[in-house]
Order: sequence, then structure tokens, then C-alpha cells
Amino acid sequence: MSTLNKIVLLLVNICFWAIILFIGFNFTWLSPPFSTAEGTYYLTMLWGNFFNAIVLYANALWLYPHRKRLKIPYWLTVVLLILGTAFVEAIVDYQLVFYLDLVDKLNANLGGIPNWAYVFANGVQNTFIHTGWYILSFTIVFLFESRKNQQIQKALKEEKLKAELQFLRAQINPHFLFNGINSVYFLIDDKPDIAKSTLLKFSDLLRYQLYECQDDAIPLAKEIAHIQAYIDLERIRKGDDVTIQTSLPQTVNTFSISPLLFTPLLENAFKYVSNEDEGSSNRINIALKLEEAQLFFEISNTIDKNTTLTKGGIGLKNVRKRLALLYPKKHQLTISEANNCFIVKLNIILK
Repeated sequence: MSTLNKIVLLLVNICFWAIILFIGFNFTWLSPPFSTAEGTYYLTMLWGNFFNAIVLYANALWLYPHRKRLKIPYWLTVVLLILGTAFVEAIVDYQLVFYLDLVDKLNANLGGIPNWAYVFANGVQNTFIHTGWYILSFTIVFLFESRKNQQIQKALKEEKLKAELQFLRAQINPHFLFNGINSVYFLIDDKPDIAKSTLLKFSDLLRYQLYECQDDAIPLAKEIAHIQAYIDLERIRKGDDVTIQTSLPQTVNTFSISPLLFTPLLENAFKYVSNEDEGSSNRINIALKLEEAQLFFEISNTIDKNTTLTKGGIGLKNVRKRLALLYPKKHQLTISEANNCFIVKLNIILK
């Protein structure tokens, strides 16, 4: 339980007992031989609430939460608690009779009944009262159990979220690995020098994904560097067949972001870019900018004429799911087609 919740719970209990004492001090009570008129009732009321509190908190904070570990069965322990506090309170009340010099009044009220009968009757009366306080203690039990269940559900939700995010992130690595190996394979025979440099860049990118992206969030500067490295790798692979234009910030503030969030979008653009004979007709534009705490990312690629791309591919579904999990109500993703271009715009509030 957090410190704030503990403070709130303490204040609630203080207010509760303040109300009980206010009622006891401001109403007229006659509980022979004690009475509010003579001021003798107040001391017995304080003692009585002390024993009421014992029953209330003993069950709520100790007996019920540890009922399965008690050496004596729970219900037997409850009975002993109620009877024990009830008759100890009755004995204390009897001792207060002598302390407050009320013996004559007690004898007058008893009408010849033995003093022990007064103690017994008082104990029976207290038993019913303490039973009521025992029942009342379950309001505290309910509050604690409810809070505990909320914490368990929250922990389960967080574990589920982590597992789902790890699964989504794991989907990126095999896809990226396959694409990288495939690219190097086709360059080895025709362009061995380019294949070597491509393999080095691919190795750096893979190292980044395997070792630097284990945290839930990484510095935005690292992710931008990864985007640039990915683009450089694709420039080598595509050569003059595709015109790539980029606009990435050189420096960024100390913002963090979930790693590999843009990788599926980059993969999607380079996978489905048009394949016209004229390289300048095949274009990919990538832009990322920051405005205060908002990140704006846009990537577009030309597509072949008479070709319609689905907006629900695996990579895009992956991005949608991760955004929904990581940035609920803090992102906007739009996907559109216009003038033979496939356009993805992503806006994320980083704070």
C-alpha cells in the first residue's frame, strides 16, 4: 500500500473515532450506575470504545487476514476474542464503580442482586455489542481485500502488457533479420564490396536491436540514429533504383521513446516502394520533427500504378497494437493513399 493510501486510511479512522466520541460526549446516556448527568459515563465510554477497537482491529488486521495460519481455528478464536474483551470490560466497569465511588448507587440499582450477577449481565450485554463491532470490522476487511485485489489485477495487467510488448517486439527482429540476410545475399555476387559494407551496417543494426533495446524506453536520440542507420543500409541495397529523402533532427532533448517503434514503418515503405524503370520515379520521403513534447513522424513511398496496398499488414498491425499499449490516448496514426503514394503519419505526445 502506498504512503498516500496509508495516510488516507489513517485519516478515515481518526474521523470515524472522532464521530463516535462526539456522539458519546454530546448525548444523554443512562447506564446504571453511570450517567452523563454526573459525568461518570465518559470514563466508561472511553474504556468501552477501547475494547470495541480491540475487537474491530484484531479481526480486521490480524485474525481474518491470517485465519488460515492460526493454530486455533478462526471461529473459535473470534468467540474467545469477543467473550474475553466483553467480560474483561465488564470487570473493568465494576472496578470503576469503586474508583468513582458509585458502590451505593450500584447496590440501589441492583435491588439486592449479587455484584457478580451485575458483572455477568454486563458481560453478556458487552458480548452483543462486541459482536456488532466484529461485524463492523468487515468493512475494513472489505476495503483491504478490495485494495489488494486491485493491486493484484494491476500487477497481472502489467505482466500481460510486458508479455504482449515483448511478443510484438520479437516479431520485428526475425523480420528484420530475414530482410537483412536476403539483401546481402543478392549483393554478394554482383557487388561484393557493397555486400561487405552492407553486412557491417546490418551487424550494427542487429546489435542495436539485440542489446540496446531491452529497456521499455530508450533515448530518442538513439532511436533516430537507428533510423538513419537503417536508411543508410537501404541506400546501399537499393542504389539508384530509389530516391530517398530524409529530414531528421540532428539534436533532440532528453526525451525517451519505446524502441523500434518506427522500424515496421520503414520496412513497409522500402518493401512496397514502386519499381519504375526510372529511379527518380521511385521515391521514399522520411521526416521526423519535435515540437516541444510532441513528435511528428511521416513516411511516404510511391507505389506502382493500379496497385492498392492494404492498410492492415502485419507491420502496421504491430505498430497499432504497440501504440495502443504504450501511448493510449497520446498518439494519432493516420494511413492514406494519394497520387500513387502510400502515406503514414504518426503523432506521439512524449510526456
